[in-house]
Amino acid sequence: MFIINIGFTLTRSNSSLFVLRRSNDVTYLLLYVDDIVLTGSSTTLLQQIVERLRREFVVKDLVELSFFLRIDVKRDATGFLRHGPLHFYLSQQRYTEDILERAGMANCKPATTPIDTKGKLSADDNTKVDDVKSYRSLAGALQYLMVTRAFAVQQAYLHMHDLCGLHQALLKRILRYVLGTTHLGLHLRASAELSVTAYSDADWAGCPDTRQSTSGFYVFLGDSLVLWSSMRQLIVSRSGAEAE
Repeated sequence: MFIINIGFTLTRSNSSLFVLRRSNDVTYLLLYVDDIVLTGSSTTLLQQIVERLRREFVVKDLVELSFFLRIDVKRDATGFLRHGPLHFYLSQQRYTEDILERAGMANCKPATTPIDTKGKLSADDNTKVDDVKSYRSLAGALQYLMVTRAFAVQQAYLHMHDLCGLHQALLKRILRYVLGTTHLGLHLRASAELSVTAYSDADWAGCPDTRQSTSGFYVFLGDSLVLWSSMRQLIVSRSGAEAE
């Protein structure tokens, strides 16, 4: 791979993220298919890397990052919405509005939560989905909304091979929640301290079919949320303590 040959190394945490270090300078390159996000501590080094890429590929340099993987990126060094110094604000309003138009739910009643936390989805339901193709298309579009709605979208994917009415209701619930939260986003701010704080939790035997538990975690760098996940555990835990 070309970027490996010019000195970048692949990170362990992300198969799309590469790092290049030269003396006291560091550069990060995020690669997704034919889209690249490049940033670093040295403007000179960044320019050199861009020139190397241009000599090898047809590259269009958009200068400042504004839209990537259905995420709108706004940069503001003076402050935003009175929340103090902000460097980046990430939102998906444009993309969510497109999904709602496709689903014919742009004028539906918003929901305050993306999923009923008390109810558990089961495969044991005789009602059928009206349009399986449409369900799968919308569920696929929601993949890019997993930035903020990972658990709910995961639930919509669990029984993609054998859909029922409960899953259709869940998909509509997620879209109703999306309608009421299109204006929300993530704030990534500069922090005086590079402290790392993590929170994790798990339910116990949350799936009514397999009795598997679901784990979730959030990681903050300073006061900015930088990493999160929600996924079903591979084994069946015998207690809540074991699940956690």
